[in-house]
Amino acid sequence: MTDHFEASDDNDVWTAARWPGHEITQALQGLISGTGMWRNDALVGIERAGRYLAGGSGPDHVAEAPPPAGDGSWTRFLGRIAAVALRAAAPSTRPERREVLLNLLEVWARSPFPDPAYRFRTGQVTGAEGWGVRGASGAVLVTYWPKHGTGPFLEARRDGAEPPVAGTIGAPLDVPQGWGTRAQLCRLIELVRQRGPVPWDRGAVEQLAQATGMSTGAAALVLAGNPGAGSHSVPFLDAGERRVLGLTSAEAEDARQELDSLDALDRLQLLSAALPEEVSELWEPGGLRRVADRIAQEWTTHRPAGRAAPRATWEAALGLRTGLSATRLCGLFLEPDARVFPVRADERAASHRSVPLPLRSAYEDAVRGENRTGRGAWRALVQALPWAYADLPAGDPVRGGAPEAVRMLHGVLEPLRDASGRIPADDLWMHGLSAQQAEWLRGHVCARAMARIADRSLAEGRYESDPRACVPELVERVARHLGVEEAPAAYYLQVLALEAPTDRRVRRWMSWSPRELRAARAVLVGRGLLVEDKRPRAGRTAFLPGPWAHAAAPLPPMEQWKAPLLGATLSADGDTVQDVPLPAHTLPDLFALAWRRMTASQVSAG
Repeated sequence: MTDHFEASDDNDVWTAARWPGHEITQALQGLISGTGMWRNDALVGIERAGRYLAGGSGPDHVAEAPPPAGDGSWTRFLGRIAAVALRAAAPSTRPERREVLLNLLEVWARSPFPDPAYRFRTGQVTGAEGWGVRGASGAVLVTYWPKHGTGPFLEARRDGAEPPVAGTIGAPLDVPQGWGTRAQLCRLIELVRQRGPVPWDRGAVEQLAQATGMSTGAAALVLAGNPGAGSHSVPFLDAGERRVLGLTSAEAEDARQELDSLDALDRLQLLSAALPEEVSELWEPGGLRRVADRIAQEWTTHRPAGRAAPRATWEAALGLRTGLSATRLCGLFLEPDARVFPVRADERAASHRSVPLPLRSAYEDAVRGENRTGRGAWRALVQALPWAYADLPAGDPVRGGAPEAVRMLHGVLEPLRDASGRIPADDLWMHGLSAQQAEWLRGHVCARAMARIADRSLAEGRYESDPRACVPELVERVARHLGVEEAPAAYYLQVLALEAPTDRRVRRWMSWSPRELRAARAVLVGRGLLVEDKRPRAGRTAFLPGPWAHAAAPLPPMEQWKAPLLGATLSADGDTVQDVPLPAHTLPDLFALAWRRMTASQVSAG
């Protein structure tokens, strides 16, 4: 194959496979948009677009131009085909999808797109007749259905010549050249077919995560050429893919969420310089680590490297179900700043001014998606504040960032209040908050909880959910009253007061082994203070005597006795938890209140 593309005559038959549309969109998930537009002949359409732009024999006639391939978003591969190549070479890519990707790379290699003799421009054209126009100096092709007479175009020029005029062109953009000469593409295809995919290197994953602040799950997806999916309608990773990347199902989904703020162009751009000039380096020792270096450089050029949360904190955040990834949620505490606020449409437009999308409506959808992400960040932050206060140890950087995050939230919400002190419903909606959440942020419980974090009331490494750490005098009184040691007394307070004192959480809060927890539990069961049982979603085997309220996720099931203490709403028969509001007490107050309530009920019963 020559270094330069040579247009063929009409008798030359090109061999782009007619892959089913769903296989194409799954193979390219996250790198293209408008997946519903991609049909079986999409790769053939890309091939024909290349032939048309390159010229060749035949009259200069508009009717020769091919109709759109897919939704036209394939034009973003120009200068960024490395993203497709990296995914084709990754060991986690499913074999059937790898074949689609290699077929696309073969089509691309035979087109004028990797030819350095060509220069390409994209933009919007108004008043074009038909799908394109071409001449000896170049060609212009409309790449998607025009809307109100205006549609996206792709222009090809060879040797600096000006192509024919297709209509009124607005804001044309030169497409930068990047990795992916014809020789590089052919060499990568050859090596993948001969040697198989690139060997996976988990050290490269750790390297990329440390350099960028990504989670290791997100770094693995990026290195596999799969930095998030643009569609949730197809399975993201199957068991085999997760096994190669070393991810659990929860970690893979969280990593996808973490990268959801990237759109298709962001993903392509991130990987555009990932591959080496000499393709065979990918199969050499350290090859994937050099890929990680190049990706990290691209990442930090456009966004600061984020601070990483402690692994245990990140894992705890993984199960919170706030709608944000664990990394994104922890980042809101580690570096509370304007990233929490909803993104304005004009700011989005400014940051993506150089990005022509096929349709204006698609562009507006992207803006609305960013606003949803911003509102989700506000809501997730408020939901996670009680978690940071009660479920993270003193000295944890995520917990330590909570007071500043609340101060920032106050600084934005308070000016929105009207003369009566209320925040208008539209403003609350814009920030993704309910009236109850906004008032809780303003209330004394939130203020006192944040004050306890800020004044370092706890010794480093201790938990507010450990009564021995936050109310040691109360633990002593309970121990004397019950005639037990400190450990069972503290555990009894946790079962009395906390909505979800699961065995795993109690062991973490108390720094207990399973044997130590069993010993404390046995004392209380032996005194008749607790009963042993197995109950769905409880995560524990010791309960207060009395009726039980079930709950559907994410609400916690609990003893009915505990519901008034926590302000939980139960069904009319008391059998089901219907709502649990934000905390009405700090934990020291809650432990004390629970004990007073229990002793009062004992006196009343006596």
